[in-house]
Amino acid sequence: MKQKHSKNRAKPYKKTTPARRNERFSKNYSYIQRSKQMEESHRRERMPTVPKQEFEPVAELLPEIPDDVDEAGFYEQLVTGYNHIPTSQILNSTTEDPIVPVPKKIKPKKEKRSEKINADLEIYNSFTKRFDFELSTDNINDLIAGKDVTSIKDNWSALGNVKFEIPRLSEDFKEPDCSEPKDIASSSDLQKLEVKLSICGNAKLPLTALQSQLFYVANNYQDIYYPHRSHANAEDIRYVYCLHALNHMLKVRSLILRNNEKVSALAKTQKLSPNEISIPESFRDQGLKRMKVVFIVPFRESALKIVNIIGDLMFGSQDENARKTSIANYERFLGDYSGNTIYFPKTNPKPVDYEQTFSGNTDDNFKLGIRFTKKTMALFSDMNASDMLIASPLGLRMLVTDKDDDFDFLNSIELLVVDQAELFLAQNWENLLHSLDHLHLQPQKLPDTNCQRVRTWCLSGASSFYRQTLFFSSHELPEFRAVLNSKCNNYQGKARISNLIEHGDIRNVLTPIQQVFRRISCSNVESTFDDRFQYFVKHIMPQFSKPGFSHCMLYVPSYFDYVRIRNHFKTEMVSFVQINEYTKKEKISRARDIFFHSGASVLLYSERAHFFRRTRIKGIRNLIMYQPPNFPHFYSEMINLMLESNQNPRDGFGEEMSVNILYTKYDLLSLSNIVGSENAVKLTSGKKDSYLFSTKT
Repeated sequence: MKQKHSKNRAKPYKKTTPARRNERFSKNYSYIQRSKQMEESHRRERMPTVPKQEFEPVAELLPEIPDDVDEAGFYEQLVTGYNHIPTSQILNSTTEDPIVPVPKKIKPKKEKRSEKINADLEIYNSFTKRFDFELSTDNINDLIAGKDVTSIKDNWSALGNVKFEIPRLSEDFKEPDCSEPKDIASSSDLQKLEVKLSICGNAKLPLTALQSQLFYVANNYQDIYYPHRSHANAEDIRYVYCLHALNHMLKVRSLILRNNEKVSALAKTQKLSPNEISIPESFRDQGLKRMKVVFIVPFRESALKIVNIIGDLMFGSQDENARKTSIANYERFLGDYSGNTIYFPKTNPKPVDYEQTFSGNTDDNFKLGIRFTKKTMALFSDMNASDMLIASPLGLRMLVTDKDDDFDFLNSIELLVVDQAELFLAQNWENLLHSLDHLHLQPQKLPDTNCQRVRTWCLSGASSFYRQTLFFSSHELPEFRAVLNSKCNNYQGKARISNLIEHGDIRNVLTPIQQVFRRISCSNVESTFDDRFQYFVKHIMPQFSKPGFSHCMLYVPSYFDYVRIRNHFKTEMVSFVQINEYTKKEKISRARDIFFHSGASVLLYSERAHFFRRTRIKGIRNLIMYQPPNFPHFYSEMINLMLESNQNPRDGFGEEMSVNILYTKYDLLSLSNIVGSENAVKLTSGKKDSYLFSTKT
């Protein structure tokens, strides 16, 4: 789709490269000083004119401060859940859930109001402990360098091998209990895990063992890397992270609204507006911007499912008319995010996983802001007024590179969910990396938030260390691990789920043929691009000129490698046809026909073309994989195209066929997905340069 360019858009984008984390702290120093000066000036202007006794809080909203209690400590206890304050005083404050009313089936009776309040206050304990903890400069430096990390390994029934990496931030660090948790079977189990009462009544219980264990880790605010997502467990995983995200969002909103009432009470006693009074430090409960949660998913269909799950958790099961009342702009949302399903042919059907991946609306350019109010949730809200954002990597990148708008709304993200990460490789991996680099940057404009309410770690530029990241993919790849290692610095640590692969996709190969894995020597990761190409030119291309060598498919996972090989083929006058993701249907049909009838000896085929079309190429007798596939199941799928039923009986080559896979020692994870973890280690660390696998009977 062509974009319209105005005169302003024609100018080059002048935004500088995002600063590194350690550079950001020094650049934020002037901003912190300005905010402190603003607060100090308000105090100097207003304090002398206000009688001393008018600073006492109103009895209707705040309990009175005892004479023998420190004022700062009193406010700290007040915000963290009224610890050690008599229940009789708590009852004087407004503590009802300000976002969503408790469903009738679990709504407490009036005579048990004090029990409800006590339970509701306990919800904030672990939540406030996380966000009220202040990281020191030494803590931040250690987190960046990855120092003083305790590793704890365990084996859980549903997740498998779990490795916790917990930073040691203090001398009195105690190793946490990482044993397998119990399954969540009832509403009371959710309440024990500090889930809002309004959600507990609408949650679909019991949760499966996988859901219970994932939620247990997520609820501890640790990062999660789960590379075993499948179509079978996809909905279970989506339900868990929606439950966690909504629970976090409601806690944030509840705390802010409760503190708003207390600030209003202080302002009333001083006869000033809430923005003019001096607010206690313990009332810092916000970020520089309102948005707290970001979901990054590949298609609009995924966004549709997320919104419906959040709607079910907030309002319970509703018909379409009731849902339109509860969720603002829901009818518009259905029109934009449903339908447009790809046509799946009945004759020569596509593989099952293809239909599951591309069912529903598969548009990959979208962004959806969600704002929560007391009784509803509003869709299509402005970015600066949204609590949540659901976007694709492309849609998010367009937001941060739009010269007409700023991307300050990404400054204070506290929860990031990346789902179906493997599909981003087929779309554009760079879009995801570019978007992640624009999280937690210094604001381009002064925020409209009262600086007295902003948490100090947001002002100091340390908000990235308070962000939790949940990362889900169907398999492991170096790109996924790189994101977790370089862009996730949660101070409460992370949980990696990594299970050994016993067999790999090679067991699904049906064609009786020998498969040769050829190792390419590389000195470092940066040189793999050139080393692989030089090996291909020197050892593989000479075979093209041998008599009788024809019907060769060259499978290339990376589009950059694809372009480089294509240009080299044109220079060397190689007889070839090509199919990539941008090739039109007419040219695809022509290329397939030429290749099948020996009109060209080589077919240059990109992995992304196969991902989006799943074209059945016939006539392949020699298969060369320039690199192990990024999608493991494509390995067996490509070799199975070489079955005798797909060959041209008149090409005159008989039963001569070959399969060659080029790899380096840095392709360990990709090889594990194909031949299994044990064999992959042998391929990358063995003394030989070539290894033979055979599926001949």
